[in-house]
Amino acid sequence: MDLKFNIIFVPGTVRYLKLGVLSLLKHSSYRYCLVANGLGEEERLILEKLCYGSERLEYFYYPSKVVMDHGTILNILFQRENPEYFCMADSDVFAAGPFEEELEKQLQECDVLSSCLPLAMNPTDVLPGFYGKCLQTPGGLPLSPTFLCVYRADLFRKIILETKIGFEIYHPAEYLPESVKQLDLPDNLQEPRLIDTGKLLNIMASRYGARFRHVEISNLIHIGGISDLRGSWRNKMKEGVRVLFRRPYVFSDKRFRSEMRRRNKSKTIKDLRDNTNASNADAHLYTRALRMPLAIFFTHFFRSLFDGTPEPLFEVNDEYLQQSIDRITKLIRELYFEEYGLRKN
Repeated sequence: MDLKFNIIFVPGTVRYLKLGVLSLLKHSSYRYCLVANGLGEEERLILEKLCYGSERLEYFYYPSKVVMDHGTILNILFQRENPEYFCMADSDVFAAGPFEEELEKQLQECDVLSSCLPLAMNPTDVLPGFYGKCLQTPGGLPLSPTFLCVYRADLFRKIILETKIGFEIYHPAEYLPESVKQLDLPDNLQEPRLIDTGKLLNIMASRYGARFRHVEISNLIHIGGISDLRGSWRNKMKEGVRVLFRRPYVFSDKRFRSEMRRRNKSKTIKDLRDNTNASNADAHLYTRALRMPLAIFFTHFFRSLFDGTPEPLFEVNDEYLQQSIDRITKLIRELYFEEYGLRKN
């Protein structure tokens, strides 16, 4: 199939995550559009140069002085062309082997195909809610995460034209379309604090009979969270000390337990415990506690390759997660050596 995936890059990620693009090129015949979202000139040039090197790569820059909301960029990309399928992938998705056959087999039986839950999530979890990682609403309507996703474009052009709802985020307390408020749905859409990227469009699509399917494709790996890292002054100070003394970043059981306690006090988790069952709330908590520390771990891993800083240590007692991290770090290291012609010590 002739598919083109849109991959959006935000500042501070390009020189590392270009390796993900190389892995996708290596293991598929698809085309990829590399989208500069708020990038400075240096990072834009890296993407442009990368695109010059392959006929299957396209560069797109929407002039903006700030990083634009993910859903807004997706709306712009959706309107640019008129393909049979509209495809997207996060910039920290990596291919460990061929994946076309598995993807296209699933695509034949749905209108929306999603994949690539982040490493912080158990791939068997189907978390209810309206956040990015959720696969269904609390009332049972199917949702599609935007980590890696393929939409049958004609159907969604019709939905977007008729409903005036696209991939944008909604904050119901501030604004929710009147047409949505009047619908008979299994969920009260005025209750959530946030309806994340594309989720309201998914909900409307169910009324049009859209068929959703989520499948974890075996050779695709999504790290998760790297594009969302926003360092506080305290973390920057810690990072400065670590670099000065060349101390490795350590993701330990102690750090994870501390993150669990901190996250457990959040309003989001308290609301989940009040409005859903305990196992769902615990799964949300576990994922939220892992997401940022894992993203920080992988950022330090990239720096160890590119800048020669100490390699981070993973010391959390989770065998499945350890195996996943071993797999992706080995893959990234091999991609780095292939790209820069260096040998492993």
